[in-house]
Amino acid sequence: MTTANRIDVHHHVLPEFYKDAQRSVGITGSAYRGFPEWTAEKSLAVMEAHEIATTILSFTSPGIWFGDPAQTRDLARQCNDFLAGLAEDHPGRFGGFAFLPLPSIDDSLAEIDRIFGELKLDGITLLTSVADRYVGHPDFEPVYAELNRRKAVVFIHPCYPPGTEADGWDIPRMLIDYPFETCRVATNLIFQGVTTRYPDIRFILSHAGGVLPFLAHRISIFDKRTPFQENYPEGAMAHMKRFYYDTALSGDAVPLAALTGVVDPSRVLFGTDYPYVSEDVVADETAGLDAYDGFDDATRALINRGNAEPLFPRFK
Repeated sequence: MTTANRIDVHHHVLPEFYKDAQRSVGITGSAYRGFPEWTAEKSLAVMEAHEIATTILSFTSPGIWFGDPAQTRDLARQCNDFLAGLAEDHPGRFGGFAFLPLPSIDDSLAEIDRIFGELKLDGITLLTSVADRYVGHPDFEPVYAELNRRKAVVFIHPCYPPGTEADGWDIPRMLIDYPFETCRVATNLIFQGVTTRYPDIRFILSHAGGVLPFLAHRISIFDKRTPFQENYPEGAMAHMKRFYYDTALSGDAVPLAALTGVVDPSRVLFGTDYPYVSEDVVADETAGLDAYDGFDDATRALINRGNAEPLFPRFK
């Protein structure tokens, strides 16, 4: 069974200006291949083929921080204006998760005001780290406070691990490192007390939470034996259950069973990861999700759309 009204919360854009920004610092492709070709028309065709009514579009890794605060501020504005333009040109079809010009706090707070005021976008994209600091780092505390005040939806997407890789390690980052980066950030948000202090931020974790579902039990065993235990008095598992998780690249019984072994299906959202995966992968993963016998029709309808509607009320 499929549902003709899916909301895709994990769907990227890749306009030429973003490719050019990456090329200017020597980045010539994605984590495992060259830059995919993307246009709004291609996204709409994929949506039509897979019964997706709306996508919440986002820019993704490697982000916009290349060492120059002014460049980052300008790129954030350009990216967010681009998303707002797509939403305006295709009402009901496209929403947008905006970029912040981190690590600058002042610029980020100003852009948050513009994102939710002038641009009317639907949430924020935070990459797992910026300037060698993971999401959850105390340096970004004013940003968490403002996002909490606005009850923002925050889409967390993995990016390149900070630091130096081992000599000879050339496994594509998206295969192994990306799922671990998501788990690192989810755990960091809990252990640093961010999810306790700011409970009104609605965090979405990419790719079914990466390896978090597999490690959730292990984390919960030790969470009361760490120096951070006072930051999450309810225990780490309670906070893991409050995250939202998308289904991108997780359309198989094993990751879906692992995910729903930890969280209620009401926290699961449909996602594709197009165009960083090809349309045939979108087709296979969507078919796998539809065929998974761990969901009844009512649950599948919630994952496809119903769970997303409260997060994105303009598409309700």
